[in-house]
Amino acid sequence: MNETPPPSLALSPAALPDAPLADALRLVALDGAPVLLASSTHSAAPPHRTDIWALPLAGRGPSGAVATIPQLLPALPRWDAAAADGAADGGALSFVVEVAGGAVNALVRLDGASGVRTSLTAHRPFASFSGPRFVRGAGAGSLPAPSPGAPGAVSAVVDNATAVVLEAAAAGGGSVDHPIGECIDVVVLAGSPGPTAVCKRVAPGASRGGALPGTVRVSARDAAYGAAGAEDAPFGDRRVFEIDADRAGGGLVIVATSAAHLLVAHRPAPGAAFRVLPVDAGGADPATFSAPCVLVTDRTVTLAVLSKARTPDARALVATWPLP
Repeated sequence: MNETPPPSLALSPAALPDAPLADALRLVALDGAPVLLASSTHSAAPPHRTDIWALPLAGRGPSGAVATIPQLLPALPRWDAAAADGAADGGALSFVVEVAGGAVNALVRLDGASGVRTSLTAHRPFASFSGPRFVRGAGAGSLPAPSPGAPGAVSAVVDNATAVVLEAAAAGGGSVDHPIGECIDVVVLAGSPGPTAVCKRVAPGASRGGALPGTVRVSARDAAYGAAGAEDAPFGDRRVFEIDADRAGGGLVIVATSAAHLLVAHRPAPGAAFRVLPVDAGGADPATFSAPCVLVTDRTVTLAVLSKARTPDARALVATWPLP
């Protein structure tokens, strides 16, 4: 693959529904095109709920409300979304959602079409799970799934300390945990010869928007998610707050918020060095950025970030560039 880096990434605004309450973003591929999802949590008075909205960025895919998540507590839930297996052209979505329970958080899978909820963590009722994400990338759909049409594996952090991957057990049993190691946030990408884990490890400093500071480490994993090689540090020891990642061909793209920058790193192939790419914030203040997300579709990278979340000036900023 040509290792010439793309030019400076220029962020531009994208209109968000319910923008003053927007608190999180995700990118999903539907009908071969990127769709931006944004959530807004209504927590001023019961009944509390989180609405998830869709904004097609290339003119294809769903638009408007795609899910409503009822809540007992007014917390802002962390969530992720993926196209239901075999439904990438039909707009069907599955969600995995963090359910606040006071001292202990559980994870549930939510079918966006039917609203059916399935517990993923009932096998560990006294553990607290946070930061759920579907395992991403080539091969994720072939992992064991709890029901037909649902993406198979979910990563999360247990008790704010250890990352795991949850997979469905054989014969319809409960979930099985595969430990990854010390992490306070994690993204896992399936692939060959094995998965890759992008992990945020805790670092000293004050939190921002509820996110603790940390450093990013990338490691290859074996089929059982055990370590299978040395770690990489795409941003060195720079402290970051929120992260996301996606596969880019045989490589990897990682996006992270820091104290004063939106950081983007690209590795063109396993074993190659990461390059940190310049980002033009388009006049926005990166110190206000949160909820970074990245998606690779048909050799095009799309990234998005939320500026001034949950304020009247909240807006999504989006950039795209072609892979060489």
